[in-house]
Amino acid sequence: MMWLLSGNLPLFTVFGIRVKMHASMLLLILWILLDTGFNKFGLLFAGIIYGVLFGIVLLHEFGHCFAARWMGGDADEIIMWPLGGLAQTGAPNRPWPQLVTTAGGPLVNLIICALMAAVALVIDWRHPPIPLGFLPTSGPAASTYLGVFVWYVFSVSWNLFLFNLLPIFPMDGGRLLQEILWFRIGYYRATLIACVVGMIGALPMGLYGLYHWNSWFGLMLAFLAVSCFHYCYSTRAQMKAEGPWAYEEENNDYAAAMWKPDEVDEDRPKRKSKHLSKRAVKKLRKQAQAEEAEQARLDAILAKVSAQGMGSLTWAERRALHKATQRQREVEMTRDLE
Repeated sequence: MMWLLSGNLPLFTVFGIRVKMHASMLLLILWILLDTGFNKFGLLFAGIIYGVLFGIVLLHEFGHCFAARWMGGDADEIIMWPLGGLAQTGAPNRPWPQLVTTAGGPLVNLIICALMAAVALVIDWRHPPIPLGFLPTSGPAASTYLGVFVWYVFSVSWNLFLFNLLPIFPMDGGRLLQEILWFRIGYYRATLIACVVGMIGALPMGLYGLYHWNSWFGLMLAFLAVSCFHYCYSTRAQMKAEGPWAYEEENNDYAAAMWKPDEVDEDRPKRKSKHLSKRAVKKLRKQAQAEEAEQARLDAILAKVSAQGMGSLTWAERRALHKATQRQREVEMTRDLE
């Protein structure tokens, strides 16, 4: 049972990105088999429907990965699970690179929609207008199976685009909200606001899922709402406990802190040199406090791994541990070079 909650199955590697399937996907496959009664036509129909959904979600996650790499970061893993996908990206921790990385996924959905619209015009079928809501209940008045398939791919991609724009942190819409606010009010306040908005948005989504509790989609939507609410609540509580000073290095350029008091240019006016020295000392002190807080958080994560295993870590904890490991390797490589 624990493996079904935290285990992964490797699928393939492409462009240096490992694609894995979460073990809970096996439950979805079992549900499909039972729902179709193992009928070959039903399985074929379900395979097309879920295959298209799986493919579009995977391309969406590749959009995040390539955007992160384009901004100078890294991306080496995608995990697919019944509610979508999760791209392990490490873009530079500044608002613009993070914003581009987040927007890369929804942009892929828009590109897919544009391609399907172009194909629809080429094959000349009577397609419906672009749906501005969620997936309609009836299909298009298409004269061919290809027309129906093109309409379905377009609709799935369009609805995934709309769904991902919901301002529920840590979904794409919530992250876009947080990253846009980051430009104006800083990382700390932007994340707190995004968490509050995410908790509020998770409530109607969870109620909608419970209303459709007799379907797989409804149950998964309710589970996603609970997960997002818990993530927002725990993230906000942790940040409030650590305080804004622990996150100042997320927002500020610490280049000025490289100036030690004895390294200030002697040709500058005395009053300006004294001002720069005080600022450097203040920033160095804050940087030391931030490093201590980060080390305390890393120790807590390692203690959790020792007690409960890697499967117990949240996505944020896994990313923090991954970044800490990378920094340690860089430090060791620098020492070897010296």
